[in-house]
Amino acid sequence: MKSNGILILLASLTLNAAPADLSGTWKVVYAGSRRTAPITVGSILLDLKVDGNVVSGTAHIGPWPGLAPIADGKIEGDRLTFTATGTLSSTTGIPTCKFDVTMHDNEMLVTMTVIKNAGGPLELGRAYKHRGKRRLD
Repeated sequence: MKSNGILILLASLTLNAAPADLSGTWKVVYAGSRRTAPITVGSILLDLKVDGNVVSGTAHIGPWPGLAPIADGKIEGDRLTFTATGTLSSTTGIPTCKFDVTMHDNEMLVTMTVIKNAGGPLELGRAYKHRGKRRLD
């Protein structure tokens, strides 16, 4: 009987756990080798708005593909996923990127993958690793 009470308490704590506080502006920079750096996406600014487990806002993905509204943003614990479609076109169209974000202490670890209309220095399906912190300005 005592173990049932502990299980119920743990389940309650898990269900009521608040998502990581991701609201605000984050600057992340490319974390890979300079040889493999995506020329136009050395850094990304994420302006995140959180409402429960739903995330909206914008991603400024370097000078190209540029400003991109966040879609399908959701938080699960210390993980955030969303897509963002740029506003600046190339000969292949306007790229859409998938973002997988993990929080580690006060640092954001970001994997950006182009999932549609890759072009220029961004390869379709390639994962670009970024890392950064919240901007305090």
